[in-house]
Amino acid sequence: MGQALLTIAGRSYRIPARDGDEARITRLGDALSVRAHQLTSALGTMAETQMLVLIALTMADELAEARGTAPAAPPAPVAAIAPDLSRLAQLVERLEAIART
Repeated sequence: MGQALLTIAGRSYRIPARDGDEARITRLGDALSVRAHQLTSALGTMAETQMLVLIALTMADELAEARGTAPAAPPAPVAAIAPDLSRLAQLVERLEAIART
């Protein structure tokens, strides 16, 4: 089994990955790093745990919206940093598939 090294908000994380999935996991980590930067730019410095929870909530909200199960108007911080939802949904589904294996 391989590993991917992610750097998010200046911290490094070694993440186990199936052989061949390392580059994909690294790209996903890069997307999380961008979100972390967007959050800290918009909201200021925050605890690592809070930042990661906000990223997860943002992504969960976007996924629910893409699936048609979210409220019509997302909270302001989510709307301010919403990326392409269809690509995000694909990435989350891929991560869920990896987690099930």
